Amino acid sequence: MTNHINRILWKLIYLLGNLRLAIILLLFIALMSSLGTIIEQEKTISFYETNYPISSPIAGFIHSDFILFFGLDHLYTANWFLTLLFLFGGSLLSCTLSRQIPSLKLARLWKFFKSENKTNKMGITFSLYNGSLSQFSYLLRQRQYNVIQQGSYIYAYKGLVGKIGPILVHLSIICILIGSVLGSLSGFMLQELIPKEELFHLQNIISSGPLSYIPQNFEGYIRDFNIAYNDQGMVDQFYSEIDILDNDLQVKKEKTIFVNEPLRYSGVTFYQTDWSIVSLKFNLNNRENFEILLREINGESNSRFWIGSLEYEAKNKILVVLQDLTGKYLLYDSEKKLLGQSEIGHKIFFNGNHLRLNKVLPSTGLQIKSDPGIPLVYIGFFFLIFSVLLSYTSYFQIWIVKKQNKVYVYGDTNRAIYFFEKSILEIINNLQNDSLRLEVPVKPLN
Repeated sequence: MTNHINRILWKLIYLLGNLRLAIILLLFIALMSSLGTIIEQEKTISFYETNYPISSPIAGFIHSDFILFFGLDHLYTANWFLTLLFLFGGSLLSCTLSRQIPSLKLARLWKFFKSENKTNKMGITFSLYNGSLSQFSYLLRQRQYNVIQQGSYIYAYKGLVGKIGPILVHLSIICILIGSVLGSLSGFMLQELIPKEELFHLQNIISSGPLSYIPQNFEGYIRDFNIAYNDQGMVDQFYSEIDILDNDLQVKKEKTIFVNEPLRYSGVTFYQTDWSIVSLKFNLNNRENFEILLREINGESNSRFWIGSLEYEAKNKILVVLQDLTGKYLLYDSEKKLLGQSEIGHKIFFNGNHLRLNKVLPSTGLQIKSDPGIPLVYIGFFFLIFSVLLSYTSYFQIWIVKKQNKVYVYGDTNRAIYFFEKSILEIINNLQNDSLRLEVPVKPLN
């Protein structure tokens, strides 16, 4: 019974390890992954209904119902996509167990030829007279071959590490797949727009895996926010000074982040992505501060500005417009007539009143992500590059048979046949510069 189960299991392993199946799975995964970069991910149902209406499907069939039914709105965490990754990983593992490892074990065996009638099976065949096996053995060892001799027979090989390369390639890809699946199932992404000098928690979730956990044992504090401008007055870089606090409000970590320089804490990464202006604080006619909330307006060519209103007398209203954090602003009346312009700390007079801007309150846009699979993906890619290079190591085998006063030399390699043949000729020429006869050159075995 046990043997029968083992036979069935190995049949399944051989079937799953089929090269054609692995290629088909890989191509289909690549196709679906590219589709996921075209169709927006993790959006609302109304977004897909608006942008992919049933009345005008893309390519005749891609519309909102199709996208939602097959989970293309969250493709990388869809059950069928994870199943594809699992099958592809299983195919690689099966190929490793059923083909690559047995091939490596076979390559480690000592394989002696005790007959000179091998010319129809070997890639390279030479014969010479009066050759010395001990000299052959010495010259092969000089060239880093592993040499085993039994009487008048020699077996030598070099480059066994090239047989390990394909195994490491498969294991590296499996490691990358595991990391990708782990990130899809356990990762999360949040976006927060936090005013300066405000505390924040991890709560505005954009996407999360079914096994993800949003940590609540710490919170953040935006200590400061600044923008650097270039000579043309355009935004060059923006900086957020962030403190990470525990539940007792003790600082655990602090860092100034900017684009491409995130903060990492407890497996969570804080990226600088955006900024905005929340409000302004004014003195009107030397009275206490008035706070004006601002609304962001997006203009043409990715331009934007912020606008707010302040009532200073019965039914009288002024509009304040800012374009950046430099503190310069424009003042309009209720009929959108320009009253003047000023900057932070300076008074502006209008209609018998005066106004002074005291403070601009900015907010910083953060993208907060956690992906537990990233270390595995990085490790997998590192070993993938290393193992691919390792796979290009040529595996050479040489058999030598001596019959009476004649020596037969057979060689085989998986690549670099010209280099291999040249190296054998050099060895033979060192032994005997004459009476060399090339017998049968044929294509190498794979």
